[in-house]
Amino acid sequence: MEMTPMIDVTFLLLIFFMCTLKFRVLEGKLTAFLPKDQGVLHMASIPLEKVQVDIHVVDPGQARNAQGTGPYVDPSGQSRRTYVGRILSYTIGTQRMSSLADLQARLAQIHAARPGENVPVVLQPFADTLLGDVVPVLDAALAAGFTQIAWGGAVDDTQR
Repeated sequence: MEMTPMIDVTFLLLIFFMCTLKFRVLEGKLTAFLPKDQGVLHMASIPLEKVQVDIHVVDPGQARNAQGTGPYVDPSGQSRRTYVGRILSYTIGTQRMSSLADLQARLAQIHAARPGENVPVVLQPFADTLLGDVVPVLDAALAAGFTQIAWGGAVDDTQR
């Protein structure tokens, strides 16, 4: 049995179906003009109170090598380092604290004063604050019982 005529017919049918194919418009597309400034329900929004923890560097301290035994010397800036004598201060509202224990105690008081509420906490680092300075504050907020914790962007001290 010769296959050439069958292949020819198959290709002719394929070309015929491709030429007669009509492209359809997307079926599920609906054009709706909804108002952007108001919803269906007209309810007053309740402002969500947040706790903002400002982290300030009082004294940057001295950079040391990762072991803390000698001065930090690395022209590329890629190796690990620690800081000796680094002093930080933390501010919640108008209250300023100088230790992590005081900060954790204050955060625990705020959390206990609002039982059942899911109050967000914003950690706001200021100039020269390192990641290693913010992580203990995050741990203190978690230990105090907060679950919604956000990181603010770095802010210059001149912006406040």
